[in-house]
Order: sequence, then structure tokens, then C-alpha cells
Amino acid sequence: MQPPAAVAETFGISIDTMLAMAMTLRLTEAESKALRRRAEHEGRPMQEVARQAIREYVESHSRAELLDQVLDEELPRYAEALDRLGQ
Repeated sequence: MQPPAAVAETFGISIDTMLAMAMTLRLTEAESKALRRRAEHEGRPMQEVARQAIREYVESHSRAELLDQVLDEELPRYAEALDRLGQ
């Protein structure tokens, strides 16, 4: 897994911007309880747990999009060979 700064820079966000930006995150009561329990279990602040989850979400979805793009571009090139292997 890439460090948060590397992920942020991939999307044109400097780590300084991430540290300085504030936002309000509205959670349902169930989401809030789950986040609180997770944070208490890990001995970390809720905000830190939420920020890590956001970073991991962005990174994993970015990788999936990149993989989809590569497959869309490269699979047609090997379609005939793949068909032969499937027989």
C-alpha cells in the first residue's frame, strides 16, 4: 500500500492541503456507533480512523479503475490467443 502522501499526490493534492482542509461528515447513528467502537478498539481517534478509511477507499478504487483501463486497452490485442487457450 502506498503512503498517504503518495496517494494524495497522485490526485494532485498536497499533503499540506489534506492537513489543512476541514469538512463536516454526517453519519447515521449506526455509522457513528460503529466508527466509535472501531476507534476505541484500535485506541485511535475517530477522525484518524475515518481519514484512513477514506485514503484506503480512494487508493483501492483508483487501482481498480487503472486495472479496468489497462484490461480494456490490452485484452483486445490478445483476444484470439485467449480464445484458442479456452478451447
